[in-house]
Amino acid sequence: MSVPLRVLIVEDSEEDALLLLRELKRGGYAPTYKRVATASATKAALESERWDLVIGDHSMPGFSGTAALALVRERGVDVPFICVSGTISEEQAVSAMKAGASDYFAKGQLARLVPAIERELREAKGRAALRASEAGYGTLVEHAPVGIYRSTPEGRFLSVNAALVRILGYASPADVLQLDLTKDVYADPVERQRLLERDYTNREYDELEATWKRKDTSLLSVQLSVRAIRNAAGQVEYYETFVRDETEQRRLQQQLVQAQKMEAVGRLAGGVAHDFNNLLTVITSYTDLLLEDLGPGDPKRDDLEQVRKAADGAASLTRQLLAFSRQQVLQPRVVSLNAVVESLQKMLQRVIGEDIEVAITLAPDLGAVRADVGQLEQVLMNLAVNARDAMPTGGKLTVATDNVELGPESVRDDSPVGAGRFATLTIKDTGVGMDETTKARIFEPFFTTKGPGKGTGLGLATVYGIVQQSGGFIWVDSEVGRGTTFKIHLPRVDEPVEHEPRSPAAAGAVRGRETVLVAEDAAPVRAVMREVLERQGYRVLEAANGAEALQVAAMHDGPIHLLLTDVVMPILSGRALAELLTKQRPDTRVLYTSGYTDDSIIAHGILDPGIAYLQKPFTPETLAQKVRDILDSPKGRTPAAT
Repeated sequence: MSVPLRVLIVEDSEEDALLLLRELKRGGYAPTYKRVATASATKAALESERWDLVIGDHSMPGFSGTAALALVRERGVDVPFICVSGTISEEQAVSAMKAGASDYFAKGQLARLVPAIERELREAKGRAALRASEAGYGTLVEHAPVGIYRSTPEGRFLSVNAALVRILGYASPADVLQLDLTKDVYADPVERQRLLERDYTNREYDELEATWKRKDTSLLSVQLSVRAIRNAAGQVEYYETFVRDETEQRRLQQQLVQAQKMEAVGRLAGGVAHDFNNLLTVITSYTDLLLEDLGPGDPKRDDLEQVRKAADGAASLTRQLLAFSRQQVLQPRVVSLNAVVESLQKMLQRVIGEDIEVAITLAPDLGAVRADVGQLEQVLMNLAVNARDAMPTGGKLTVATDNVELGPESVRDDSPVGAGRFATLTIKDTGVGMDETTKARIFEPFFTTKGPGKGTGLGLATVYGIVQQSGGFIWVDSEVGRGTTFKIHLPRVDEPVEHEPRSPAAAGAVRGRETVLVAEDAAPVRAVMREVLERQGYRVLEAANGAEALQVAAMHDGPIHLLLTDVVMPILSGRALAELLTKQRPDTRVLYTSGYTDDSIIAHGILDPGIAYLQKPFTPETLAQKVRDILDSPKGRTPAAT
């Protein structure tokens, strides 16, 4: 089968051209050809068509094969060019080969034509494949998603790709090629010097980390893969480097580590608070019972009151720990942030002091939110006190509310909630401000910049926990010497504001004669609850766990008016106990108590409707009042959690 071949023949003799074509056909080719004899015709043929082969006569009137060869090479066309001539000298052959001819022979030696063509076509095909490979490699480098560059040991760029230009924040490769790596790219010049001192090889890439700076001076964390290219003497000629921008990934890793750390501390805080609240329940309850028994003039009262005061302080700390760990029980209702701010306005001014101006700006059309009013008040007061401490020589505190709508493009990467409608509480001060290191740690429990004895480090941790548990998020902006701004975003709800429920029991009417079953695994807590209730006139049955409570109830012939049970107990939980007991005794009311929240009755710290709950530590008065409230409330209605 004949092989197609497009041939441009530069020849003034038609007969000689036909001889060439006949030789090609004998060699198994099916030539398509065009014969030209002038420079203009040769130019036109080269521009209009693509040729596989050019054969040129060395000598023609007014034109020559050498001139035709020059036209081919000027156009950068990589096509085999074979010179033929009626007579040939060694000097002419050498001159033609130097000019770029593929081969040169006399017209009487046409038997050499086909082997020469086959050889040159193979080599041309190989060169074309190499060019395609090089072009593909160049395209690969230019469009690679990672930065690629070559640089001298002195720190000058030799070549850069588009990704590196983007990473460094410049407009064009020309801008980057003018940079000095040591001065303009590395954030710390000493860092590059340390990298240069490593023992690189020609064969392996070393993985390195470095901090670079962009054109706008912002810092980048980069991963470098570096290889040194050496000359025969072993000296480094240049470095090949791949660059991956790890800045965003490092930021996400830091966020993950921070979140894991906060979660671990939260779990620890919740566990400590649970055990501590049991102890505080015993301390505060027995202290109050002893104070009831002592006369007004008894000298022991002062000592007991100091113990009681210390217990109150400890209870406050545990509440803050529970708030941070998002394990405190919330009593959410639909409220207005404006009402919260207005109710605390006078107290704010007293707490802040006269040397600080307080400016309050409330949005008149502020949307409602669902939250615990007491917790919101704690958030506002904690932030106000924090702002006061940041303005030791006076300043201005601004409290503002507003409606905010955040689209997907506005939501911060570290926000736990998505886009939506929010009611925003802003607390801004003109104080000393914070640097980035301090700002990164302000929500950690027990972290404080205040001196010894001037702060527990739980104020902002408490704020963080309350806001998170309320379904919102908190954002902080601060600079040294320019003050601090906190923005709290809570999801808006389209419901009317709810008024605070009132207790159905009158103050002081806490005594009773009903039967109460107490299920509590902590023996000291169980004992003090029994004593408190018996002092109020109740008949008390007690059990150390849920299974024992069921046995006690089974052996009791009379009614059990109230089950007072801890949430978390061995063998059988408080929730499981309540479900089993109320099936047997439908008229029995249930009051849960615990030192921390548990998903068996509380989802994310939010009480389900109809659940009565008493948070530890409690006092004899709050316990007696809560029991009376539940027993006096209509069936199906439950007083608010305490």
